[in-house]
Amino acid sequence: MRLLTLVPGVVTALGILAGAASGQTMVEFGAAAAGGSVAGASGKKVSDGITAIFGKVNGTTDKAAASGKPAAAKQQPALEVSSGVPKDDSSGVPPPPESRTAVRKAAPEPASVVTVAEVAPVAPPPPPPQMTAENLKQLTPGASREDVLKLGVPSARITMIDDGHLVEVYNYIAHGENLGRVRLSDGAVASVQAQ
Repeated sequence: MRLLTLVPGVVTALGILAGAASGQTMVEFGAAAAGGSVAGASGKKVSDGITAIFGKVNGTTDKAAASGKPAAAKQQPALEVSSGVPKDDSSGVPPPPESRTAVRKAAPEPASVVTVAEVAPVAPPPPPPQMTAENLKQLTPGASREDVLKLGVPSARITMIDDGHLVEVYNYIAHGENLGRVRLSDGAVASVQAQ
């Protein structure tokens, strides 16, 4: 048995701990005793429920084994195909218009008339002009792009944008010799470098 010591006006901590431990022990023993009797009584009902379930499973497997094949449930078709005609007109949606096949008449064959015309032989275009050193020296700043191209097609052409201006550089080479370079800015000759 535990003692609770009282000091005038103050209960000691030892007495509080002893009282709490005693209360916990009583609750534990009471729960164990009550749980044992409840578990003993409900254990029989649980056992009876499990036996009933296994009995039903055994009955189902016996039926399946007796027929030779597993019991098949009624199957619904996965997709039903129909002619596309509505079954009832209660939906309020008008039916689609009837399709009308167009009768196409064959185009009349053109009369077979053969005409033979004599065709004069076409001469090939003249070769483009070749730039010469003399022509390159005649170019002056301010000449147009078209004037430059009339004198000869460049061997190499570079096109770029520089400070918002279209800059073109034409290099001219003839018979392996560098003739010179023409720099155009916005379609006009800016400078000519003849070799």
